[in-house]
Amino acid sequence: MGVGKTTVGRRVAELAGARFVDVDDEIAREMGKPVAEAFRVDGEAAFRARERATIARLVRGEPAVLALGGGAVVDEGTRRTLLGRAIVITLDAPVEELVERLGPEQVAKRPLLAGGSPAERLRSLIGERRVAYAEAHARIATRGRPVDELAHEVLALWRRDPVAVPLGERSYRVEVGRGVRRELAPILRELGGEVLLVTDDRVWPAVEARFSGLLPRLAGSLVLPSGETHKTLDSVRQIWDAALDAGLDRRGVILAIGGGVVGDLAGFAAATLLRGVRFVQVPTTLLAMVDASVGGKTAIDRPQGKNLVGAFHQPSAVLADIELLDTLPARELRSGFAEVAKTALIGDAAMLAELEGAAEPDLVSIVRASIACKARVVSEDERDLTGARAALNFGHTVGHALEAHGDYSQYTHGEAVALGMVAALRIGVARGITQPALLDRAVALLRKLGLSVDLDATPLAAALPRIVSDKKREGDKIAFVLLEDVAQPRNERLGLDDVTRALLG
Repeated sequence: MGVGKTTVGRRVAELAGARFVDVDDEIAREMGKPVAEAFRVDGEAAFRARERATIARLVRGEPAVLALGGGAVVDEGTRRTLLGRAIVITLDAPVEELVERLGPEQVAKRPLLAGGSPAERLRSLIGERRVAYAEAHARIATRGRPVDELAHEVLALWRRDPVAVPLGERSYRVEVGRGVRRELAPILRELGGEVLLVTDDRVWPAVEARFSGLLPRLAGSLVLPSGETHKTLDSVRQIWDAALDAGLDRRGVILAIGGGVVGDLAGFAAATLLRGVRFVQVPTTLLAMVDASVGGKTAIDRPQGKNLVGAFHQPSAVLADIELLDTLPARELRSGFAEVAKTALIGDAAMLAELEGAAEPDLVSIVRASIACKARVVSEDERDLTGARAALNFGHTVGHALEAHGDYSQYTHGEAVALGMVAALRIGVARGITQPALLDRAVALLRKLGLSVDLDATPLAAALPRIVSDKKREGDKIAFVLLEDVAQPRNERLGLDDVTRALLG
């Protein structure tokens, strides 16, 4: 309250030519009485229920700018609705300034400020709501800034349509679109601290010119050798040493520009350096954009298998610039579509239909949809504790085994995952969980996307024993994701014998 939501919101609506709605005024109109009276007479629970229903109706209507009551997003159902269907901006101001803006008359009318010092009540409210306020596409400080400047910043965010990954105070946004790398400098300025760039010797020569004039002054940079074979502790050591030599402290930022290997290495180094520093991802491959850059899983490989040593460490921001995909070899682009197909099969029937029907998929639309799907899953199960996030491993158990057996050079990650999805669907069919028609549908889509589906042509018998080293193993059972239908994943624990019989007879 008092932060300027109505004033800024009205100006954004004017600039956009959109309708402006003050949600409290809308509720008062619906109820036929002022919000303060409804709050006092009916109680907060009844008011929040009415507020939830009103907001759900408004966000399904024509494009509009909504100014929310200060407590609206505390309701988790309301917050999830808003994050799924709107761009949510939290405006910030110091408590003392809020009290001054409100003035004695407004303070007296606010039920939540009754009983004690208004500043202390506000401070307490903000503390209680800090997690909810953090789950937004952006937080914008308003102190000392004119309304027009704030409105243009909000409008620019609305037009870019980023994806929020709502994880309380670890929330961040993913910018998706052509040219969004240009947002890098302002994001790094906002984060503050010294910046170390980490990239690799294949990516950087291809993209360096595209970052000319877009990077702030760097404390240092490190160009690693490219490829999965270098996703090792030695590469992490190089990042640690480069960061320490550059003088990074706990406010430092590691900037990863590259594919999934660079992102994993930089993220793991950031998670462990000085017990945790921030990092920002600029993925340069389709695979990294739709998978590795979002969700906070970081890891290195060991001789026994892939991603066996790692940490959960969320980035502070991700910029998925579709223009950078122009630098990709055709094989790498095809490889990325395996993860896109996986996402559609496990959680987005509309995207699956778009992939099947489009002669050439719209990359901005596909990447945004893939990231939005992953963000929903990660927000439900950030650390793989409930089983919800396990669905993202569809195709990965056998895929990782094939990758490791081929010394990470015979198959790209996407090629291996495509084969792994065929394997998982075959297992599902053999166990009576998956309809054969779904296997046929997935195979047809993967072929259309240019990916190999000939599982019988792989060294499957030799690779399968490697699944017992999978990080998802529990005792002698391995976690498999099978599909009952599109967007209906099912977690099963199978032994190596069960898998071998289903795949090899």
